[in-house]
Amino acid sequence: MKVEDNVIIHEAEEYVSNTKTVEETAADLGISKRTLQLHLKRLEQIDENLYKKVQEKQECAQQAGRVKGGQIGKSHSHYTKAQAEEIARTMIASNLSYNEASARFDIPKSTIYEILHSDLISEDIRKELDILAEANIHDISSEELLRRKRK
Repeated sequence: MKVEDNVIIHEAEEYVSNTKTVEETAADLGISKRTLQLHLKRLEQIDENLYKKVQEKQECAQQAGRVKGGQIGKSHSHYTKAQAEEIARTMIASNLSYNEASARFDIPKSTIYEILHSDLISEDIRKELDILAEANIHDISSEELLRRKRK
């Protein structure tokens, strides 16, 4: 058995013996997550029984992720429904583009987009925002856009 094989076995034992993720175990071992993943793949040729234990732990982690509905790693809005609606109503009342709203509220444009396309906003407000966005694209007012659409 090569010295490198012993290192891989040690890393796999560390991973299997605790409740930490691959990323956390790699950090504890002072290696990158990708390096540990590659070593765990090579384990199949070195120690098949230990490899099966690694696979079982990884399958359990995947199942846990599925049970949580795929919510692992997803971020949730830090804005309330009231805050989101205030931003939306201000944008509509002042005819603001995403860039203008970003400057006014000191919030990144991408965050404003996410807020306005989340479940925090009612369908009615979202429709008004869609009209506003289309009007901003054509560089006209919302009223002018609606007037043109009626024709």
